[in-house]
Amino acid sequence: MVGCGDLSLAIAANRGIDAREVDRTLQHAIELGLTLVEVHPEPDAERLAGEAIRSQRARDRVLVAITVPLVPPRPGVARRDVLPELLPARYVQDTAEAALRTTRLDALPLAFLPLRSAWRESTAWPELVGTCDRLVREGKVLAWGARLDELDETSIGFTTEPWIAAISVVYNLIDRKAEPLLATKTPILARQPLAGGALAGILGPGMKRSPRDDRHELTPEELEDAAVTAARLACEVSHEPACARSCEASRKVLDLGKRPDHVEAQTAAELALRFVIDRGAIALPRLHRHANVMPAVIAAMAPPLSPALLARILVGKS
Repeated sequence: MVGCGDLSLAIAANRGIDAREVDRTLQHAIELGLTLVEVHPEPDAERLAGEAIRSQRARDRVLVAITVPLVPPRPGVARRDVLPELLPARYVQDTAEAALRTTRLDALPLAFLPLRSAWRESTAWPELVGTCDRLVREGKVLAWGARLDELDETSIGFTTEPWIAAISVVYNLIDRKAEPLLATKTPILARQPLAGGALAGILGPGMKRSPRDDRHELTPEELEDAAVTAARLACEVSHEPACARSCEASRKVLDLGKRPDHVEAQTAAELALRFVIDRGAIALPRLHRHANVMPAVIAAMAPPLSPALLARILVGKS
């Protein structure tokens, strides 16, 4: 399954995409049957998602997932990694209720909390769980999920929490630390299935980006790694990724690659999405451009990748 991941007007604007294009893209995605929209924690994005769903009368078939962010830091105030200060129960309630008003939905279908394993031992944990349970009983939130940004061997414990209906993690062909969670019965939402564009073949040394694009923070080494990764996937797809020839290292990898007699995917992005889907996760690529919706739908409808292809791309990753 594929959904719309990290819907954000602010991030889109910084990447040179205006709000009308984002709205058009979201409307098109809903029309084509995508049933999950993950919304970045910003009022404008929450408002856009609610308006799109109401305009298409899709409340019964499209699930909106919001995130309650951690309490933002305050200038001059020390920030401690403790649950009562970063995610107090009253703040969770107020933020969820604010999102409900902004989206103008009857209830929030799914709300994620950024959680850490150590917090389950906090004396504040029962109050947080009780607040979330009460919001469900009141009909304001239908289900809660755990957003795990820091994974370790104890993270799997969240799959045993009865009040957590889904888990959101970064998972893609490059970053597979969340693999143990996929073996559980808890639904896994895979953020960044294209690794910020690295697996789509659009990141590499010298590749043009908007002046305010957040990916300008990537180091030259990270950009080269992205290009090399795309070059490794190039022989497995019909269309060569744009960045596969963007540096000497990627060109060398590209020249050594050998295309099989039959390729199973058209693009590197399709291959990367199908990998995540085949692993049993829900892929959440950021769909801010209208042109990216149909390829995502095609990836969701494609058959499983062959074991031989999976073996080749996993060996290439290692």
